[in-house]
Amino acid sequence: MSENYRQPVSAAVFNYKELPDICTLKRRPHSSLRVKKSDERPYNACIQIFFKPMLNIDLFCDVIDNFGDAGVCWRLARLLTKEKGCRVRLFINRPETLQALAPNLNSSNLPQTLGNIAVMHWDECLKCIPGDVVIETFGCRLPDEFEKKIAAKSPQPLWINLEYLSAEDWVEGCHCLPSPHPSLSVQKYFFFPGVTKKTGGIMIENDLLTAQNAFEQHRSEFLQNLGLQQSVFTVFVFCYPEAPLEHFYEALSKDAREVNVLIPKSAAADKWLKLCEDNLPETIHTRVLPMVPQENFDQLLWCADSLIIRGEDSFVRAQLAAKPFIWNIYPQTESTHIKKLKAFASRLTSSYGELQPLWLEMNIAWNERPEEIPRLWPQWRNSTEELSICSQSWRNDLLAIRSLSENLCKFIELKLK
Repeated sequence: MSENYRQPVSAAVFNYKELPDICTLKRRPHSSLRVKKSDERPYNACIQIFFKPMLNIDLFCDVIDNFGDAGVCWRLARLLTKEKGCRVRLFINRPETLQALAPNLNSSNLPQTLGNIAVMHWDECLKCIPGDVVIETFGCRLPDEFEKKIAAKSPQPLWINLEYLSAEDWVEGCHCLPSPHPSLSVQKYFFFPGVTKKTGGIMIENDLLTAQNAFEQHRSEFLQNLGLQQSVFTVFVFCYPEAPLEHFYEALSKDAREVNVLIPKSAAADKWLKLCEDNLPETIHTRVLPMVPQENFDQLLWCADSLIIRGEDSFVRAQLAAKPFIWNIYPQTESTHIKKLKAFASRLTSSYGELQPLWLEMNIAWNERPEEIPRLWPQWRNSTEELSICSQSWRNDLLAIRSLSENLCKFIELKLK
């Protein structure tokens, strides 16, 4: 740990009767206390308290487009500070994008601290000394001067490249591998999110299931506040503007059953509303939703029966919501995104069983053969109950891998010993 962040070791005496039956007590934002009760003195026991230095992490986010990069980085920063007791400096090139996910942030007045997260403009890193750990996300290139600071600092910070989530086989062989810098005496490690035990897993909050179960008690009220009925099939649509919404509209129009369509305000929502301008069937009930803080996004998934989502963070949240979902995957050249989609579908086989082909066919249709959507939609909707059971089984598999934040911290602890 950097000398700048070391905390002193001290001891104190507490009344034994007043001690909670826990092993860790929070004293200040920058420290935690580890408590050991004496077996020999039941009252007024002498308690040894050791200050555990807070890990200082620099997290770099290079926003390319949309909200995916900022969404992943913000969720990771929140988990590392809230659940792992770390202190995070988030360097971001487009803070206004982050502000849409964290409305308490004033992107025009940085640096700003939210909790134990210091949000700073990307260039501010040039004035800073690297923390204990430096995490670059998705292979973003750090400024040359900051890389030199990493190499020169003693002890040298742990440098990690947090990669994109992928279910492809090759990821397992590359996870946690070191890579030497081409010109500096330092190396960085590749940390891959994934859906197998040989990867870093995905980000999962400790209280996720508790929060979802609590929301279920108020789902009807949530939909009623939107002027919708809980008894009507609800689909949440969060897709790219280029998504085949016209084919999805055709599918819903041909289905005589009622459906609620929840779609966040966006270019895709504008496209959907234009499709609905003429001859809108009375069976389709659309609600355009405002942008919500990241911590409230899950509720939009939980209130729906089926999901259409995009990107990486939303893709992960859909899996954790344990709802049937269609993944509008980010398009790439040479159909690389289709290869990734098929690789993920192959991982679902054990959980989805005989419904895995339906999942794959619908997702391929949405991303590559949209003319098939009207034919497949009735079967997809009719299989909601069975697909939901499969989704819950898949979520259990993900929970067994444990959270990426936990796996990442274990890796950090191992390397910093």
